[in-house]
Amino acid sequence: MNYKNPILLCDYSDPDVIRVGDDFYLTASSFNFVPGLPVLHSRDLLHWELINYACKSIPLPGYEKVQNAKGLWAPSIRFHEGFFYIFVATPDEGIFFTRTSDSYGEWSELQCVWSGKGFEDPCPLWEKDENGVEHLFVVHAYVKSRIGFNSKLGLLELDTESFKAISEDKIIFDGTRTQPTIEGPKFYKRNGFYYIFAPAGGVTTGWQTVLRSKRIDGDYEEKIVLAQGKARTNGPHQGGWVTTASGQDWFIHFQDAGIFGRITHLQPMKWVGDWPVMGSAVKLNEEKSLLVVGEPVDKWKCPEVSADENRRGLTQINTDVHQGQDRNGKNPPVSEFQTSANVEKMSGIVATSDKSLWLTPSVCTKKIDAKKFSYEKEILLDEKWHEKERRGIIFLGNEYAAMQIEKSGANEFKLSYIESSGSESGDAERSENVIWSEEICTCFGDEVAEKKVELPAPECLGGGNLSALASKESRHSSASKSIKLKMKFSAAKDGKSGLVCFFVKYGKIAFKSKVFSTVNAHWVGGRYGSF
Repeated sequence: MNYKNPILLCDYSDPDVIRVGDDFYLTASSFNFVPGLPVLHSRDLLHWELINYACKSIPLPGYEKVQNAKGLWAPSIRFHEGFFYIFVATPDEGIFFTRTSDSYGEWSELQCVWSGKGFEDPCPLWEKDENGVEHLFVVHAYVKSRIGFNSKLGLLELDTESFKAISEDKIIFDGTRTQPTIEGPKFYKRNGFYYIFAPAGGVTTGWQTVLRSKRIDGDYEEKIVLAQGKARTNGPHQGGWVTTASGQDWFIHFQDAGIFGRITHLQPMKWVGDWPVMGSAVKLNEEKSLLVVGEPVDKWKCPEVSADENRRGLTQINTDVHQGQDRNGKNPPVSEFQTSANVEKMSGIVATSDKSLWLTPSVCTKKIDAKKFSYEKEILLDEKWHEKERRGIIFLGNEYAAMQIEKSGANEFKLSYIESSGSESGDAERSENVIWSEEICTCFGDEVAEKKVELPAPECLGGGNLSALASKESRHSSASKSIKLKMKFSAAKDGKSGLVCFFVKYGKIAFKSKVFSTVNAHWVGGRYGSF
């Protein structure tokens, strides 16, 4: 039986993967969204389930505010002596790690191993020297916008007890000429060689490079092992190597796919002459496979994995019953929704009309994971609203669109559809444009208040008649004190753009937005949810 790529139509940017027993685990970048550092589990490398987050919040100053495009970048996941480890960097604060003995349970708070700006994409490697003494090394890349250069890889040694850096940073590979923008390194050792798997050439049009050396600090040979060529999959980018229990080798990586973000692919892999061969090159004989650069495959034979597909969860390590897992082997569902900043210590935080949703911490969204879906939320109108508070649903790309209800007076609410503008300014604040609005006035007793208002007629409702209708029926007495807001999403024909429409019906009010379309997502993938 064959599988088809992508294996995850979802923005799991910069994925890394390991196997523990018969179980596979994957983590990915989460940037400013919390909880962060998603942990996914699979038994076959094809079907993945979100089982946890390793970072409940980002314990650093400033992250109670929205820090778009900052936060947790390009983690690596490893298993060492009974513990799962995730190493991760933030572009402005340094390199950190978290660990646990139970992937379903609590992970430790992020601990800093190196403090400073400009390091990214760390990956650890434990090894013992000829005297049996264990050492811990971390390879990493550089962020040009913070440190002034990139296209190089550096090496740190950490203390194996304190996990603090005990060496100066050393550049071990300079790809400026042959591997520009090399980043996202993953560290391995095999058959006496140190290997660094790393993408270069940029996210959308780059390639996969593998470096190898007999010495951990180089010199490193280099070889491009996977590139788009004539394949449909552009820029096969950052990922990790994993071996099944049966001995098959596989490479997981991402592809930049517009509004869907960085979606996940699985490539076959084998070793020839102590070099990895990937993708289409795997089907060639050994001599030819070393002479060509593999291309990403659309489909391949499924991985050979354990036949026990019904057993969920972690291989039994250290404990008999895992935290967060009941004795029947069932796990509570993990929410896919994340806030835009730390909010757990901020009681009463709400979205208000005097700040755009772009910079509102409590906006709660999830990644797009299908080519077609709908989302709705019922919002209760009651006395608990704050002045200027607004609640609604949102689709968030490089710009955003939202259907919202705003508290505009004592018993007054305003229902509106808005779209943002200002993405040309980068990650700065967005302006909000009201495309349509309707006043709603209600009492929380037995009476219903009435209020008349003149409104402009939106193009999506055909113009002129709405203004007259609004002035006559601006106050609708509905028995319901809640309003249901709805949006529908579908992929455009180009496969990388998203088309979104918003809907609301309340009493005599009926509104359908024009199509909101964007191919660009903020930083990575598009998101949707509520506030």
